Amino acid sequence: NISGIVTPIAIGYIVGTTGSFNGALIYVGVHALVAIISYLVLVGDIKRIELKPVAGQLS
Repeated sequence: NISGIVTPIAIGYIVGTTGSFNGALIYVGVHALVAIISYLVLVGDIKRIELKPVAGQLS
């Protein structure tokens, strides 16, 4: 997972540059929003699959 590599580096850079965790918290929040939107767009509606019996198969 690329975010497991990029996030600590980005947070370290933000904290090192600004000297505060405020920017890092904003980064994490924006990252979470992007993840939620991506999940909703890519996955969409989740529907239950109903299996139909195959001819000649015992139930």
